[in-house]
Amino acid sequence: MHSASFKAGDVILAEGAEGKTAYLLVSGSVEVSVGQGSSAKVLATLGSGEVFGEMCLIEPGPRSATVTAVADTECVVTTYEEFIAALDKDPRQAIQFMQTLVRRLRRMNDRITGVDPAKRGLVQMFRDWQANLPPSQRPPGWTDPEW
Repeated sequence: MHSASFKAGDVILAEGAEGKTAYLLVSGSVEVSVGQGSSAKVLATLGSGEVFGEMCLIEPGPRSATVTAVADTECVVTTYEEFIAALDKDPRQAIQFMQTLVRRLRRMNDRITGVDPAKRGLVQMFRDWQANLPPSQRPPGWTDPEW
């Protein structure tokens, strides 16, 4: 583990970039967003004591969001390898990270169930309509899940 400092406006993590580190906010705050440019949506603002990038401690891979420092920020950084090695020494650390993941998953589930079906878009409206038709009445080619 090591410390890292970021200035307000610094991009700490970029959506889509490979990742294998997580960050514990010691001071300052960060903004978590998805999307690029004018279509970017802020998901959360995190402060001291919170963690981000934690999914990469379970399975390294592409970042699911961009994290930008809102204020000057200090973090403790943990790599995937350090985290795995620390599990033997202090399993409570793993439980804390898993609790963070579960909290965020529950929050996402709540957001998904709260989505207004009228605002899901034309493609989803057609998928819903098709799903309610008997198979014999479904238009050909509309069953492709990638469509």
